[in-house]
Amino acid sequence: MRDLNFFEPYIEKRELKFDKTILLYMLLALAIAGVAGLGIYNQLRINALNAQAESLRLVAEEPKTVEKYNEIKELENEMAVFKEEVDKIIKVDKSIAEADIINVDLLTKIKSKMPEDLFLTNLNVDGRNMQISGVAKDSNSIAEFSKGLKLIEDVESVFISNINNVDGNYSFVLNTIFKDVSIDEQKP
Repeated sequence: MRDLNFFEPYIEKRELKFDKTILLYMLLALAIAGVAGLGIYNQLRINALNAQAESLRLVAEEPKTVEKYNEIKELENEMAVFKEEVDKIIKVDKSIAEADIINVDLLTKIKSKMPEDLFLTNLNVDGRNMQISGVAKDSNSIAEFSKGLKLIEDVESVFISNINNVDGNYSFVLNTIFKDVSIDEQKP
């Protein structure tokens, strides 16, 4: 027979028994809870984004908003066309400025070549050609003026087409051709 020892539980060491299946079930339950929580979180975000998209769609489809959008789009198109036209005008203006042979400097040079008894009555410009009409006291003044014009840098040729003696004064018509100016359309 065996003796009963009431102090035996206190004397013997108890071993902690660890069951691996319980640990696996706990990990499995935790993983399932995590996946379910993530699914719920994603579904809540999807619902919130759907609600936001729906509210934005309602605002976008509102007739006043559509009308305002169309109006703005039309203004943008007009502005793009206007900008293109302004760019073209600027290009044309630059090419005209480059091709402009007759300017204040040239008129100042012509005036400096005029003798004292010579007066201009008409100045007609057509492209590279300029026709100068005037009155002088003598024919030498006309010849001196013609030679002076030939010395101007942009002048290609000068031709006196007509001289008439009217009441002691000489009226003349002088044709001037300017050098050809090349226009570079590719400049910005």
